[in-house]
Amino acid sequence: STRSSSDRRSELSSPIVSTKCAFVMLSHLSHRGCRAATWQARIVRFSPAVSKPVASKPDSLAQSRRRSTTSTSSQEQKNAGFILDLGTKELIPEWKKMIAPSTFVTDVTAGVTVGCVAVPLSLAIAVASGVPPEVGLVSAAVAGVAGGLMGGTTLAITGPAAAISLLVCEAVQTHGLGTLPFITLACGGLQLAMGVARGGGITKYVPESVIAGFTTGIGVMILAGQLPKALDLTVPAGLNTVEVVQAVGANIFKINPAAFALTIGVIGTMHVIPKIHPKIPSALVAVGGATATTKLLGLSATSIGALPSGLSAFTLSMPTLPPVESLPALGGTILLIYAMTSAETLLSCTALDRLRPTSYKHNPDQELIGQGVANMTAAAFAGMPVTAVIARSSLNIKLKAHSRLPSLVQSAFVFGSLALYSDVISAVPLSALAGVLISSGAGMLQPAELKTSLAEDKYNLGPYLVTTCGMLTMGMAEGIVLGCASSAAKHLVQQHLLAAGGGGWVVHAEEAPPKAPVPSPGTRKEA
Repeated sequence: STRSSSDRRSELSSPIVSTKCAFVMLSHLSHRGCRAATWQARIVRFSPAVSKPVASKPDSLAQSRRRSTTSTSSQEQKNAGFILDLGTKELIPEWKKMIAPSTFVTDVTAGVTVGCVAVPLSLAIAVASGVPPEVGLVSAAVAGVAGGLMGGTTLAITGPAAAISLLVCEAVQTHGLGTLPFITLACGGLQLAMGVARGGGITKYVPESVIAGFTTGIGVMILAGQLPKALDLTVPAGLNTVEVVQAVGANIFKINPAAFALTIGVIGTMHVIPKIHPKIPSALVAVGGATATTKLLGLSATSIGALPSGLSAFTLSMPTLPPVESLPALGGTILLIYAMTSAETLLSCTALDRLRPTSYKHNPDQELIGQGVANMTAAAFAGMPVTAVIARSSLNIKLKAHSRLPSLVQSAFVFGSLALYSDVISAVPLSALAGVLISSGAGMLQPAELKTSLAEDKYNLGPYLVTTCGMLTMGMAEGIVLGCASSAAKHLVQQHLLAAGGGGWVVHAEEAPPKAPVPSPGTRKEA
């Protein structure tokens, strides 16, 4: 502490210290998978203020190390083993908060508003998934309760997701609608088992560039897939994205002007209303306005059609086991939906926890348990796969929700809408739901994961483009596999170049501009 800054600079610039600094930085950047093309020209700067010794008493330092070791050991012991109680001990305080008088009214209001958004979105996602519209509402109603009570994020809302809709549609076209409850049950069982085994962190190893490419690809496929419904055209089933666009172009003069006008009106309403007041459920206003306009003006637009009335839609049914010979092909579909629903859930909940942290810290293991229970509950009512959805959850945060009660309230709202107003819902034009999905799909074209991935490594653009192009030209499963393979290949090439070109590092030590001093006595300045 008695040496001058010039002495410290000369010591830092010595060959031994410089070599050590270069080795440390090389090891660190190898772990992070840094860009290979800039290794030879990268300049690493060190500030002598960083190496300034900190005065501390040996006894207090040893005590702090012992306390840190003891804390780490106790935390490891706490996290060891399976979660056999499904995390209910830690969730009991969360459940008690739902009846707190100080937040009860705010939470109920938030739940009703989220329910107003969940009804049209669940209908639209069910139609896009190739399943009856009531399946989306039933899944949102029953899974929202299970996911809200058992999930690992306080303010998350569970329900059908647009990002998974095309996976479900492909599964229904390949294996039939009758196998969907079994697929949902198997997906939920895998999530539950992985959560109990504390495997929530494994899904985080899916490259963000591949997830971003998947999200963009789904957005483009939703936009193309909803064009026939928006224009009230009929195209053959089983076409890929390029073929759907070609079929629409070939029949462009057969469009229904009324359906096209309703679609444009819904898209415009969903774009304008959030700018007027962000808490207004724009999807409900847009779809409700389109339905009322169709009835009042007598427009000729295809509607949803008859729905089950009363409680007949909420019937317990045991999923039937498919034939044994179809299990190998069905297993690949189940694994794909399980992986994507889990990744979508964990990424959404991590983002929600950053938006507004709560007293209950986001737990990925508990989140998988909650989503597993939610999917298994949906399967018991012949439902479709669900995830924690970022759009409805972020609205829940904007509405100042405090507990898990809004998830239950929005489920009750969806339940009541189907049980009491099925005749009103049956009059909703399909072109209006297409407008809702087109708005959602457009928002998926620039996913947040892409920005994060490119900020870490600009060469992640390769796996992103491979995943997106593969999905659009060959299929979703093929695109995801190609994206993961290209990401692995990129990482191996970078590791090889790092090992071969690690000697070209240039290390400079120079004075870094110090931060503003903290206004407390005895606090040292750090670069």
